[in-house]
Amino acid sequence: MSQGVVQSTVRQIILKQTKKRGFDGHHPWILEHSIHEPGSTPAVGQEVDLVREDGKFVGRGLYNAHSRIRVRIYTWDQNEQVNDGLFLRRLNRAIEHRAKMSTGEPGESMRLVFSEADQLSGLVVDKYSEHIVMQLTSAALMAYVPAIADRLYELYRPISITLQIDERTAKSEGMEPQLKCLLGSAPVEPIEIIENGLRWYVDLNAGQKTGYYLDQRENRLASVRWIPDHANVLDVCTYIGGFALTIAKNRPHASIMAIDSSEKALQTAREHAELNGVQDRVKFLHADFFDYLSAQVDAGVTYDAIVLDPPRLASSRDNLQRALAAYHRLNFLALRLLQPGGTLVTCSCSGRVSRQEFRDMLKGVATRVRREVQIIEDRGAASDHPSCLSCPETDYLKCIIARVL
Repeated sequence: MSQGVVQSTVRQIILKQTKKRGFDGHHPWILEHSIHEPGSTPAVGQEVDLVREDGKFVGRGLYNAHSRIRVRIYTWDQNEQVNDGLFLRRLNRAIEHRAKMSTGEPGESMRLVFSEADQLSGLVVDKYSEHIVMQLTSAALMAYVPAIADRLYELYRPISITLQIDERTAKSEGMEPQLKCLLGSAPVEPIEIIENGLRWYVDLNAGQKTGYYLDQRENRLASVRWIPDHANVLDVCTYIGGFALTIAKNRPHASIMAIDSSEKALQTAREHAELNGVQDRVKFLHADFFDYLSAQVDAGVTYDAIVLDPPRLASSRDNLQRALAAYHRLNFLALRLLQPGGTLVTCSCSGRVSRQEFRDMLKGVATRVRREVQIIEDRGAASDHPSCLSCPETDYLKCIIARVL
């Protein structure tokens, strides 16, 4: 088992005095502009103490000079070391919590570790049936990967444990992108999982995130409650059909149109519709969602329910306003297409867009179209994706189910 990074003395990194108020709430990210650059650069993954200019201890974490997040804080206790023992205790705690959610059914999939929300900043672990995928978003954690993988194997005895580092993360963290099997035998073909009674094939080598969007699982099922059986439904940005197929399974007399700009995703959606025997209930169309919605408005078409689940539109603070404008336009078109009393399921997975900003956007749309929007449910990610109050970024997924009067 790896022993991680061991330091005989802990190096100090000094927090700029003007920035001190930003860390009273225990946010784990210490950005480059918030610290005084050290005279000599600590090694990537070196344990460091963050201290104020007066020498007062703030927190202890790991350093990475290549990342905009210079220090990731893992403990606010000066008597606690950042080592394998700390990470394995946090891992055990996260998994014990997920065990409360498990049904134990074959094909079950869930998030076992959700980075900052589980005080394991930079690490995501997803379990897809008998396979586990570790996604690393912090180069500072690389030394601890073997110990974490060993513990996961001890607990689950999976067929495989795979490490994934995507290109964008690798570039921002100063490391190489990776997709390699750490333990066991990685699947060459897509594997089957079960979600909400539906069968899904997940490609762990080419899917979104670690293979599939597990975070929308509960929202897909929740939306069904508010959609009548004979509804005319439009699913915008359907990807591989998550919302559309869940509605089709539970509302057998609904008429569903599912659109996406990716023909590859739509082909996968069609295959899943056939796999689950709902291919006669869903029509799939390759289209740009803005163009399609605008054309539907011009044609005077209306729907009883519309689902909006676009990809992330705000990757940084710099394009926040542009993203909010896009959300506004998308929801504006949807509201014009909904029948009175129709259901709107509108989502945002952009962590940069706060829940309040998303609600304010929807309020602005309602005012513009002169319709009342009655919020029925204000939801987030599935319960295996908890959010942490000290790190608002963990509350990234917004899913509002509303009735448009």
